[in-house]
Amino acid sequence: MLLLERIEKWYDRVGKKLMKAIYILLGVVGVYFFFKYIFELVLPFIIAWILASLLNPVVTFLSKHFKIPRGIGTLVSMVTVLSAVFGMIAFLVKQLWDQIVGFTIAFPNYKLEMMLVLDDIQVQFQGIMDKLPLPEAFQSLDDVINTVLNNIGGFLTGLVEGTYNVVIKVPNGLFFVIVVLIAVFFMTKDYRMIGQFVKAQIPEKVVSKAILMKDGLKAALGGYVKTQLILMCFTFTICLVGLFVLQRQYALLVAIGIALFDALPMFGSGAVLIPWAIFHLVSGNIVVAVGLLAIYGLIVVVRQVLEPKVLSSQIGVYALVTLMSMYIGFKLIGVIGLILGPVTVVMLKTLQAIGLISPFKKVEDFYNKEEIK
Repeated sequence: MLLLERIEKWYDRVGKKLMKAIYILLGVVGVYFFFKYIFELVLPFIIAWILASLLNPVVTFLSKHFKIPRGIGTLVSMVTVLSAVFGMIAFLVKQLWDQIVGFTIAFPNYKLEMMLVLDDIQVQFQGIMDKLPLPEAFQSLDDVINTVLNNIGGFLTGLVEGTYNVVIKVPNGLFFVIVVLIAVFFMTKDYRMIGQFVKAQIPEKVVSKAILMKDGLKAALGGYVKTQLILMCFTFTICLVGLFVLQRQYALLVAIGIALFDALPMFGSGAVLIPWAIFHLVSGNIVVAVGLLAIYGLIVVVRQVLEPKVLSSQIGVYALVTLMSMYIGFKLIGVIGLILGPVTVVMLKTLQAIGLISPFKKVEDFYNKEEIK
């Protein structure tokens, strides 16, 4: 009896925490093996289930209000909704591809123009640069810029060639698409039956916790992704409208590139817009330079106002914790850590909500307490 009591005390004091740690470790290992060995095999069916989840409300509406059988409703929704979505995507991809090819062809001329401007600047300020004790690296700035431009040209050429190699592999991709479309049909048609069948195979205790985790992650991560997409859309729209007003070529391509850069704190939209504005300022295009700086200023204001509040409210995490998770994630694993950092925090918060991890101890509201005093 004494031994059993000691074991029970040890389990209450240490064993429960140890079991939770083992469960978490097993979960991490399971996720790793899933993405390494299984994910590629089930990817078409994951995509199909996502598309089926999007189409199911449409099919349910047609079935409920117009008494259309789910099979026919699924075909109608696939032909209309998916065709419209994929048609729009195909149109945007074609426009973007045309601009990429055009920019790649014209890039040598842009490079030559930039180098001529830099040579003029070097000639005009050569006397000053000779008198000032400037570092040798600064004096050879044109060589550095030339190297950067060569790298950009090589990247664009490699991008076009890589895209062509992808297009060559279309037959394999075509089979993948056919499998996805067939799976979408059956999953949408029998959406509720498939969901109930899967749910019936899982123990009720696991189902309840899985539902809590799914709802928590869906609300939090969905909000995080939604926030980032909203901020990127704001940046893209500001850039696209501004570049059209300034009558710049390849506005769509440049706006997308700046939106992607702006999502990365390490770079930001200023990495593109500020050097571009300086180039036009030196070239004498004052209006264009001021316009580009105005675009940059508007993007900075929008992000500074929206990002902290919206991001923290969407993922349900204190803004400071969100900032810390982004910074730590970036320092540990690079750019991808900017996304995985907040994702990890949200997952821990969700695990606390369903009882797999002990929640943090609550404290009194400091500010309300001060007001009462």
